[in-house]
Amino acid sequence: VQGQRADAVSARIAAELEAAARRGEVTGVLSFDEHIGHYRADVAVSLGSLAAPEEAARRLYAGLRRFDDEGATFILAEACPEQGLGAAVMNRLLKAAGHHIIDVN
Repeated sequence: VQGQRADAVSARIAAELEAAARRGEVTGVLSFDEHIGHYRADVAVSLGSLAAPEEAARRLYAGLRRFDDEGATFILAEACPEQGLGAAVMNRLLKAAGHHIIDVN
């Protein structure tokens, strides 16, 4: 989920997670430390701080494995800035998401 305003992205993720939970999905969210407290999901994985994309790069695959291990059926992730290492993180997220992006503008 990406957008210009962090509050709009957070609100959309929270709404999507709530709708998925009502459908009986096992929900998961990949979020940065700055926002992870905004979400209610069955599995919440921190990618670290937005200021440290190298942390996100290190934590991403472990987070995806955790979703598999815990049976998550509906997963959302916060986008990160696509500068430097953030571009590689976004590339991996896009592949994991089948290139499905929710754009909140």
